[in-house]
Amino acid sequence: MAGELVPVVMLPRFTCLSGPGTFRTIAMDVTAYSSAILSVWRSTLVGETPTFIFGFEESSDQNTWTNCTVSPTITDPGANNEAQYTVTLKKRWFRVFVTLTDAAVVSTCWMTGFLEERIA
Repeated sequence: MAGELVPVVMLPRFTCLSGPGTFRTIAMDVTAYSSAILSVWRSTLVGETPTFIFGFEESSDQNTWTNCTVSPTITDPGANNEAQYTVTLKKRWFRVFVTLTDAAVVSTCWMTGFLEERIA
């Protein structure tokens, strides 16, 4: 039996990111949750040869971060496409990141979904 689903917004509609680099959300305490079910969408990328990479990280102490277990395997959803991922939460802290490459890259994106409460 699954736990209650609690809505969550990791990247609000429509977040605009500009320039090369990795953008991270603030860490969330997810002790009460067993998984996250998140939908990701991105716009067409602006730039000469831009790339859009995103991922999910977790930590026990907010100092050492590791990649989360995700299903299906993370891939770029593509321009104006939405993809859904289920993230297994094993540690206390959770965050997401987006990495953009290209000197003049610009992207609009969002990530929303649900956190599934742990069943005691």
